Amino acid sequence: MRKINAIILCAAAMSSSIIVEALRKAAHDQGVDLTVNCSASLRYRTFDFGSVDIVLIAPQVKGQVEDIRKFAAEKGHDQLPFLLIPMREYGLAKGDAILKLMLKELEKAPQ
Repeated sequence: MRKINAIILCAAAMSSSIIVEALRKAAHDQGVDLTVNCSASLRYRTFDFGSVDIVLIAPQVKGQVEDIRKFAAEKGHDQLPFLLIPMREYGLAKGDAILKLMLKELEKAPQ
């Protein structure tokens, strides 16, 4: 499988660090080459969307997703896949379930 670079945008990049670790473990267990980090969603205007394959949105900032998508599109990344992490999977830090959803979203994305 190709190398995947992902970012999780959340409120303060604190709780998402738990999701980052859960995703890293799930990816390792499934043989997926995943680089994932987290950032506060309010910093999206300074983020380089060209450096990631997918943007994961934490449930607590789902109201910002359209603004973030629009900004990424304006910067030439209109085909970049976004995944709103479901509340249950996020709250329970279900890295395997989030990884599965992420891989499914990447399959749908234009290459």
